[in-house]
Amino acid sequence: MGTWVKETDEAIYLMQGSQWLARIQKKASSTNPKEQVLNVEGMREWFLRADAPMAMTVSVGAGGDEPERLGSTPSPTPEADAPWEETTGSDAAAPGIPVGTSGGALTLGAKLRVKKATYFRRQPLPLERLADADKVLLSQGSVLDIQYYVDLGNDQWQVELREPTLGSQPQKTWWVYAPDVEMITDITLTVTRQTVFKREPKDSSQLPANSLLAVAPGTRFHLINNKPAAGDHAEIELAVAPSAQETGRQWFVYKPDVKIEGRREILRVKGDTVFKTRPVQSSELSTEDKVLVKKGTVFLLNSYAQPAQNHVRVAIQGAFLGPRNLTTWFAYVPDIELEGTSVGNNPNDRGVTPTTPATATPRPAARTSPPPPPVDRGLRITLPGLSGTYYSNDPIYPVNQYGQRGNFTWGEALHVNRATGYYRKPANAAVVQGILRVARAMEEIRRMYGDHPIRINSWYRDPATNAAVGGARFSRHLSGDAVDFVIPGVSCFNAYARLSPWWGNRGGLASSSVFTHIDVRGYRARWDYGY
Repeated sequence: MGTWVKETDEAIYLMQGSQWLARIQKKASSTNPKEQVLNVEGMREWFLRADAPMAMTVSVGAGGDEPERLGSTPSPTPEADAPWEETTGSDAAAPGIPVGTSGGALTLGAKLRVKKATYFRRQPLPLERLADADKVLLSQGSVLDIQYYVDLGNDQWQVELREPTLGSQPQKTWWVYAPDVEMITDITLTVTRQTVFKREPKDSSQLPANSLLAVAPGTRFHLINNKPAAGDHAEIELAVAPSAQETGRQWFVYKPDVKIEGRREILRVKGDTVFKTRPVQSSELSTEDKVLVKKGTVFLLNSYAQPAQNHVRVAIQGAFLGPRNLTTWFAYVPDIELEGTSVGNNPNDRGVTPTTPATATPRPAARTSPPPPPVDRGLRITLPGLSGTYYSNDPIYPVNQYGQRGNFTWGEALHVNRATGYYRKPANAAVVQGILRVARAMEEIRRMYGDHPIRINSWYRDPATNAAVGGARFSRHLSGDAVDFVIPGVSCFNAYARLSPWWGNRGGLASSSVFTHIDVRGYRARWDYGY
């Protein structure tokens, strides 16, 4: 069934049939009492869906009833003083937040499949201690819609259903033996040649037999997540236990032995935390404006924004939390981690700009740092927000944090082409500030590797370049605070493995087989580009 758009007195809705999938509330105009306003940013992903709406109805002033949400009763209307809660009770991205993993297909959360007939329990107790009414036997192949799950350890999951469909008494929260169930995901791992899953990213000969699991060619697994690891390994989390004897889901595998396909992003809670409607202390909020979230909780992530006051605003997919069933919250940065890669993020930037014809004089190969002595200062450039005269061969930091001449130049950051005079002009002063922030991190990395030269693959991208090279629609490169780089002689996965604990919660870190990515977004994010 296709989708369509409906406008009423109170909101604009993305409709399927007679019920809504997502909505944006109207607000009273602050300048004209006869007008209402709304933030149309939330509609962006409506038109990226495979079944994008092709029609709209308008019933303004009709005074009719508002439609109901698909599969549920209507959510409470957001309060007028909460302007960013337009997506209350829906899975649309919060206004102003870039679309994350939905990839243009709005979904209503995660799905869980019963791999082996098992009991769901109302309490985290052994089966023999529960009354018959407190446990429900589900048959193999049963599929449940869930909002999220909590990994409690010891092969136990706490599962929050979308609707109270189990048992005779309504309840959404259940406990289950994790090896008996699997997450349904679009990420697949196919073994292309005989290999082993390992407990550590080391050569098999260095590990005891009980840390290895042989896997035959052609074997296929679904993954909850995957990340780079040392020694050209991938760190994987299986959607289902690999066997009845081996219930562990966390493994490492040698990347050349497998093919991993599919993308999504998840939000993983690393410590008990409170999600909030505003980035303030919990004590400043009413009980309606906060919700406790346990360590080990895993949400599908719909979208996210830049951090504010050490919080990041996230729109979680299909999980309606708190008394007001909100999907958009502020999460405390140290307590969360974003994992996975957004759909459409396949950068292939080697410094070629869309304005340079293919027949033009080729760009020189990316130069390794440090820059040459300033005999030739290069091309004169303009830097919004900075006064004075700057040139492409000037170091970004004339003196870095170690009291030495900086190792990275404006020419590297802006991809200056001396042959054509072209460079990627910063869109505004914020981009220049982003370049300054990540350049300081790059100086740290260079020092970590004993002043080993670093080759820059991609730094700042203007919007046209980002689209041309296949970057994510909301790539950090657009802000200037992200760099794709290579340390010659050092494996990209090894670089990722060394840098990840050092970089911590300061920003994003990722790896492909040909470059390492770092950005200063201000909260922890990790992923593997998959190539």
